[in-house]
Amino acid sequence: MKSVKCLLSGLLLCWSFFATAADLHLYAGAGLRMPVDEIVARFEKETGHHVTVEYGGSGQILARFQLTGQGDLFLPGSADYVEKIAAKGKVVAAFPLVHHTPVMAIRKDKAAGITSYADLAKSHLKLGMGDPQAIALGKSGEKLLTLSGYGEPLREKVVVRAATIKQLVMYLLNGDVDAAVIGRTDAVKNKETLVLLPTPEGTPDEIATLALLNTSKHPDEARQLAAWFSSAAGIKVFTDMGYLPIDK
Repeated sequence: MKSVKCLLSGLLLCWSFFATAADLHLYAGAGLRMPVDEIVARFEKETGHHVTVEYGGSGQILARFQLTGQGDLFLPGSADYVEKIAAKGKVVAAFPLVHHTPVMAIRKDKAAGITSYADLAKSHLKLGMGDPQAIALGKSGEKLLTLSGYGEPLREKVVVRAATIKQLVMYLLNGDVDAAVIGRTDAVKNKETLVLLPTPEGTPDEIATLALLNTSKHPDEARQLAAWFSSAAGIKVFTDMGYLPIDK
């Protein structure tokens, strides 16, 4: 009889655990996928809540949220996208996380003799860029080209504009393009393959910013996940992968 009571007690505890578990929906920039996946996995393991992450370029996830009007949290690669939905009254709170820095990366096997943007502009290298309508680093990448002083000749070398930064990194690593404006974290991760040109002064430094949405069906649990992302441990997941911390 005692064992039956223990079994029933265990089943009730199990039922209670899953009955209170929330199913959260997070929109996230595809370029942030590695740290987001790690933080979400830790959160799910510790809390029992489930998080569905919808990845895409920052412009893509913005359009998706505007279309559906549903979701709990929104994490693009730039604060600009959060400001757009905040202007429409959709943001309860915002949490700036880390710098999302654009850099010009060149494949080492193509970089001989190229130490400046002038050298790159004169070269026969093929360039890749992010679509400025789709991703945060697409917009800041365009400004990087302009501030280099060689914007037009560099744009003439662009053979692909990718919808996500991860797609662009793959083009670069596979040799489909010889150089590309990508995120600093991807460049650091692939430092054995890539070299960087100095970033021109004045290039926008995007801030990956997490927004808590007023459309959340589980606001308490969504705020709990936001706290995980913005905690010291959460920020460390990002910085361990090459993102630069925000100077408090």
